[in-house]
Amino acid sequence: MNLLVGDLETSDSNVNSLSVLEASFCLYDDRFREIDTPFHESARIRSTCVPSLGACLTNGIKPDKLRGANNSSFDLACKLYNRLQEWKEFCTIGQNFIQFDHEALVRLFQRSLLPDIWYLKKLPRRMMDTLFLARASKLIDDKSLKCEVSAKGSHLFKLASLTKMNGIPHENKHSSAGDVQATAMLAKMIKERVPKLWDSGLKIAHKSEAKKFIEKNKIVSHVAYFYGRSRWYANKFLFYNNFDYARCWDLKTSPEDYLKLGYQELKKELKKTPKVIRTVKPSKFDICLDYSYAFNAEPYSKIGETELRRRSSILDANPKFVELIKIIDNDEIEEKQSIDQSELIPEFRLYKDGFASKKDEENMKLFHKMEWKDRIKLFDRWNNQKYSWFNKVLLFEERPELLSKSVYKEVQSEFSKRLHTTEDVQWQTFPKFANELVNYGEKFEREKNEEGLKLLQEYDLFVKEMEKKYPKP
Repeated sequence: MNLLVGDLETSDSNVNSLSVLEASFCLYDDRFREIDTPFHESARIRSTCVPSLGACLTNGIKPDKLRGANNSSFDLACKLYNRLQEWKEFCTIGQNFIQFDHEALVRLFQRSLLPDIWYLKKLPRRMMDTLFLARASKLIDDKSLKCEVSAKGSHLFKLASLTKMNGIPHENKHSSAGDVQATAMLAKMIKERVPKLWDSGLKIAHKSEAKKFIEKNKIVSHVAYFYGRSRWYANKFLFYNNFDYARCWDLKTSPEDYLKLGYQELKKELKKTPKVIRTVKPSKFDICLDYSYAFNAEPYSKIGETELRRRSSILDANPKFVELIKIIDNDEIEEKQSIDQSELIPEFRLYKDGFASKKDEENMKLFHKMEWKDRIKLFDRWNNQKYSWFNKVLLFEERPELLSKSVYKEVQSEFSKRLHTTEDVQWQTFPKFANELVNYGEKFEREKNEEGLKLLQEYDLFVKEMEKKYPKP
């Protein structure tokens, strides 16, 4: 299968509100040989998006880059969307791609009224993540990768660190094109040094195949990473929860002492740490391998395979107990689902609203066939009102002169309210930017960083220009 290695550079770390500033993708065959011209495009920051100073300074994104690209965010989305359709079947690979880049991409497509090629299953959604592969690789074979060690004794798996430690050329760090090449070489190294991990990764790169693997094997070795360490877990599959995540029993604990507990008692026990119920996410490339990996690792190796299988059989013999766990699990999900104000905002409703209706899919296709002046006619034709909002925002950003005064004011007022709020919201705001500016200013003054202070002035001027478009409500 062909491998599509990709990377994004963005204005912020919140996938719901960021602006994609740079996108690079390169198609390889299964031996990591380039088989087509790479995709690389930059875009201006969206006019409704306040940049994060931290993200910009970390990635070397200067104000002239925020405003200077020929492409708008919409232009970039359309170009990338068309190229992905040309490439057809592939497995996507990236560093921290699944949790960040992929999530940013599908939101970019949705805001651009493009039918999402992954979620609408026009392409088989196969994804691997070199961050997860690197962590598992180090756990399986300590010599497979060299890693820097933090002051706390944890292995570091950032791309720049891994490339430096393993002699991988990495030019233009924090450039999407440079990161793509480095990621491809890292993936190739893992494939060559830990082939069993790579082969297993390809099998679980698709959600449905990952689920089949878990259901068939019943007991799987799961790689989990927290507190700076990767760990093996011998997980016995129980059921899928409302998020379609696999809920599993950690076999280092015998279920015997829990069998006779009632609802409230069991609920209390399941909340205790260490957790006896573990989560495996088939859609998020959670590394799951043959049970033997965990069985041969502590503490499972001391317990022994015979006892571990006995514990598994106890769960098989007590379906009512498993059902009670499922009831508790679902009840707790409902308890946690309090009203989050951000969920009322269309940009934050990717998973809340489900797939687009057939009518809205047809409207999306129609939108991209129309001239800009005719796209106004679609405002009132959408089933889901979030698409009507995206329709208006696209006109506001791309062709504001075509909007009526009332629609222009509607969009402008909404973003003025969002961007000026002093509440603790998930998106970047003018007050948050002002705080960042003060903090970095004090830091650069202490360091006598004159170049940095000059750069801050440029960012400040850039954001002040933004504020003129969005007056304080």
